Amino acid sequence: MQFAAPQLLMLLQWMDSAFPTGAFAHSGGLETYAQADAVRTARDLAALIAVKLENAAHTDLIVVHSAISAYGEADFVQLAYLDSLCAASKPAKETREASEKIGRRMLASVLNVQPDARLSEYRARIEQGAWSGHHAVVHGLACAALGLDARSALLAFGYGLAANQTAASLKLISIGQTQAQAVLGACGSAIAEVVEAALGRTLDDFGGFALGLDIRAMQHEGLFQRLFIS
Repeated sequence: MQFAAPQLLMLLQWMDSAFPTGAFAHSGGLETYAQADAVRTARDLAALIAVKLENAAHTDLIVVHSAISAYGEADFVQLAYLDSLCAASKPAKETREASEKIGRRMLASVLNVQPDARLSEYRARIEQGAWSGHHAVVHGLACAALGLDARSALLAFGYGLAANQTAASLKLISIGQTQAQAVLGACGSAIAEVVEAALGRTLDDFGGFALGLDIRAMQHEGLFQRLFIS
């Protein structure tokens, strides 16, 4: 894959932890795993991230890919459908709401630095209450507006998932920055594998099953002490 310098710089800005999407406030259920002593070490963290990436290959990554195609065709009916699929694949309330919040904040932040007519129209429909603005849909649309190919967009999404988990782990388990970065670096091959798998799938293949992830996400709402929103 090849990037023009402006494309690469903009993508790096979007994926930076300083970009205001609010993702830093969500642990994706990791906080529940940590309090249950189910994730205590770097090895545990790596295993959890691997499961999340595999689940994403059957759900969110397919949505990202499909959103890129819908952007090119200006197919807003398809985008509404993708939003509904995202909601249906997230039975845990906190997970579903996190996807919506991160997606909407990403959309607003992207439009602030990279105006785009189709992204603006999508945002208008969200503001009208018609759509939810899930993260995977917004990510795909933003990458399409930037002119990125599908593989690059999916790699960035997968990296963002893994990076969020390693960042949250610093506050939740006994792991240092060096270990966390080692875990993130080792995720590279897994991210590449799930991206290639997702690129070969269509919406007919949509549907993950990760009951443990959903249960831990649901339990998070009832924790006595919480550092994260989800």
